[in-house]
Amino acid sequence: MVFTPRGLMIASVVVGAIAVATLALSVATDAWLFTTEIMESQKDNNTVEKIVVKAQMGLWKVCLNTGEKKRCESYDADKADRMEQTSYAIMRATRMAAMFPVVSLVMIIVAVILGIIGNIRKDIKTLLAAVISILGGLTLAVGIIFYISAINDEVGHKSKGPEGKVFLYEYGWSFFFAGMAFMIAEATAVVFVTQFMQRNSTTEDMVRIIPGLEDKLESPDKDDIDGGASNPTIIM
Repeated sequence: MVFTPRGLMIASVVVGAIAVATLALSVATDAWLFTTEIMESQKDNNTVEKIVVKAQMGLWKVCLNTGEKKRCESYDADKADRMEQTSYAIMRATRMAAMFPVVSLVMIIVAVILGIIGNIRKDIKTLLAAVISILGGLTLAVGIIFYISAINDEVGHKSKGPEGKVFLYEYGWSFFFAGMAFMIAEATAVVFVTQFMQRNSTTEDMVRIIPGLEDKLESPDKDDIDGGASNPTIIM
């Protein structure tokens, strides 16, 4: 299937915009992880009551629901150190991973902007956009791996804890949007590379873009002439 230059231009802008929108929605929302924890609460009459604490966590805040009330608050390192809920411990463990999606979002935005400029000027910025888009996708993948690893390290020994202390968790749609953003970012890079190669398919174009390539072009030697060769060769 062959795409026209105009079709590739439209595809690159559309796919890049989808990648930015998907990752931005993932970073901004608070549905990365849903947890359910059964804890023991000490009453005034020295009785112990089991309560179910449900949490909905994003990269920047956590919402706790105990059945009677629900509260949402931003992450506080000092408070997280004092709280016994596993939800706060998870947020403390995933703080480092939370920065990778943000960095990836910035890189993908830069890649899309460079891609648009490269389409207008028809220069090497399109290839540079592809490289940055690939790096942005890989950065996001590293962040997702760190996020999963931090959760597994924190709750691996709690999901099968003593009787009366049960912890369950599942990933939310914000997390899966981040995974989709990774795949779309890599697809954006493929479109940029395809567009660049289609626009610069001749040797003259490559010589103009890559400095020093003309030095590797040489005329055929005597044996090549005797053999009937008429095209210059590229010595890499």
